[in-house]
Amino acid sequence: MNSQPKSTWARRAGVPAVLAVAAIALAGCTASPSASTEQDPDAQIVVWGDATRKPAFEAFKKANPDVDLKFETIDPATYLSKIQLANKVGKGWPDLIFDPSPNDIAALQSPLFDYALELDDLVDADVQKDFATENSLCTIDGHLYCLQNDLAQDVLWYNKPLLEEFGYELPTTWEEYTELGEKLAVEHPGYVIGAAGEATLYYEYLWASGCPIQDVQSSTEVVINTADEKCTRVATMLDGLIANGSVSALSQFDPKFNELAAAGNLLMLPGPSWYGEYIFKPETGYKFPAGALAAGAMPSWPGEETNWSGARGGGIYVVSAHSKNIEGAVAAAVFAATDPGYQETAPTYPAYKPAAELWLEKVSTDPFYAEDPSAVLIDAADKINPAASATRYPVEGSINATVVAAVKAGQTIESALEALQTQLAGLAASSGYSVSDK
Repeated sequence: MNSQPKSTWARRAGVPAVLAVAAIALAGCTASPSASTEQDPDAQIVVWGDATRKPAFEAFKKANPDVDLKFETIDPATYLSKIQLANKVGKGWPDLIFDPSPNDIAALQSPLFDYALELDDLVDADVQKDFATENSLCTIDGHLYCLQNDLAQDVLWYNKPLLEEFGYELPTTWEEYTELGEKLAVEHPGYVIGAAGEATLYYEYLWASGCPIQDVQSSTEVVINTADEKCTRVATMLDGLIANGSVSALSQFDPKFNELAAAGNLLMLPGPSWYGEYIFKPETGYKFPAGALAAGAMPSWPGEETNWSGARGGGIYVVSAHSKNIEGAVAAAVFAATDPGYQETAPTYPAYKPAAELWLEKVSTDPFYAEDPSAVLIDAADKINPAASATRYPVEGSINATVVAAVKAGQTIESALEALQTQLAGLAASSGYSVSDK
C-alpha cells in the first residue's frame, strides 16, 4: 500500500481491458510460467515500482554494490498493459515489479500474461514461513508466485475515551456490535460505528464474514454465491444499522464523513491497519486527538471460533519468468520484503513478521494511540479470511455499482445481492473461470 492508500484501490474500479477476454482464452490452460531464458548472473535487474519503494532498492544496491540494478518509477495502473506489450514484441519485461494491487497476481500468473515466476524453490522455506498468512494471497494452485510487502488486516478501531464515557463495552461478536448500534441510535443519535457508502463494506464486513465472491478453487474455478448465509447475515446486520443511523450511508472517505469524525461523532470503525496512521491521525483525515484511538479485535460471528479479518490493500513483489538474472531478482525481492533496516521504517504494516515486530516499536510508544495496538494488529495479521483470494476479475466496481448504489439510493443491501451475483459471475466467466455457487 502506498502513501495514498485509497487512490490505489479506486483506480481498479473496472475490468482492465486486457482482461476483458472470452472465457475460451484460458479454458483448459493451467500451465504456469516457468523460467526458460538463459541466465546471466551479471545481467542488469530492472525493477518497476512506486516512489515509496525506491529507498528499499537503494538500500539493496548499497548492501550489494556488485549488483547492477535499475529502479524505474512506473505508474502501477499501466503494468498490465506494458507487460502485455512486452509479451507481444518479445522484450521489455521488468525483472521485478512492486504491485500495490495484490489482486493482479492472478492475472500475472495466468497464461494470458505468462509473467509471474514460481518461487517455491527460490525463496528459503524458513523465510516463507515467517510471513503472516504465509503469503496465502500469493499462492495459486498450491504454488508461490509473489511475496507480500505489507498487510492491510482489519481491526475494530474505536474512540476509547468516548466508549468509556458512554458506558459501553467493546463488542466481541457481530451480535454485540449490532446491539451496540441499536443502543447508540437511541441513546446517542448522530454517533456512528461504521460506514457502508463505499467498497470498504466488502473488505471490512463481507470478506471478514467469508462471503464467497472471490472463493478460488483453482486458477480456472471460482465460487460466487451472494445468497450464501455468510453474505446475507452481513446484509441483514448493516441494513438495520443503516436504517437507524448508527452506520453511515456515506463513504469513509467522503468529506462529510471526515467532518463527522473530526467532530467526535465516530465511536468505532472496522478498518485496515493503515487507517491509524493515514486516516485517523492526519489533519486531512479524521483528526482524532492524541490518546483517543485504540484498536480492538474484529468481532466473530455466531458458531465460529475465529474472529476473521478482511483486508484492504497490501503490496506484492513479483519476479519475472523472463528475467535473465532470476537469482538477483529474487534476492532483491526478498530483501525489499524482509530487510529490517527498510521495513521497520516503512509506511505500512510489514507482512514479514520479524520486520513487523520492529515496525510496531514506533507505534507502541506513539502518544497518538490510547493504548498500544501491537497485540491486536499482530493477531489480526494471521486472521485474514482465506475465503477470498486473488482473482483475474476485480470486485470493487461491481460492489459500487450494486450494493453501494443501493445504500446511496436508500435501498437495502439485501435487495442488491442478486445483481451483484449476476455482475460478478459475468466478470469471472469473461476472465476464464468456471463459476459455481458451492
